[in-house]
Amino acid sequence: MKGKQQLSANFIAEQHYSGPIPPPEYLAKYNEIHPGLAERIISMAESESLHRRKIENNMTKSYVITTYLGMFFAFFSVCIISFLVFYSISKGFGKEAAGIAVGAIASVAGVFIFFRRAVKKQK
Repeated sequence: MKGKQQLSANFIAEQHYSGPIPPPEYLAKYNEIHPGLAERIISMAESESLHRRKIENNMTKSYVITTYLGMFFAFFSVCIISFLVFYSISKGFGKEAAGIAVGAIASVAGVFIFFRRAVKKQK
């Protein structure tokens, strides 16, 4: 039988999963190797998830507090600058009052533009 050719085929199979918990068949194999290991893996994933959510909640609270503090100090600064401008005008220092007003407006506009650009870069 010299004319026959032999064909062979090789197959390679890969399995991938993502996430902290492996598929059930892997968990069963882990339990075969060491009883209770699957439960430890699941509890580890649960505690990691709880930790991540706690960190996200703390970051959100910090962001809100920072935002409100920023608004408060911005309002307070505007009140002080307004008082200085009106006081300077009442004492007859009109040019100085104009300088204070222009400087304050320029600094507020600069901060506004800086943060607007920073937000655009993040997106």
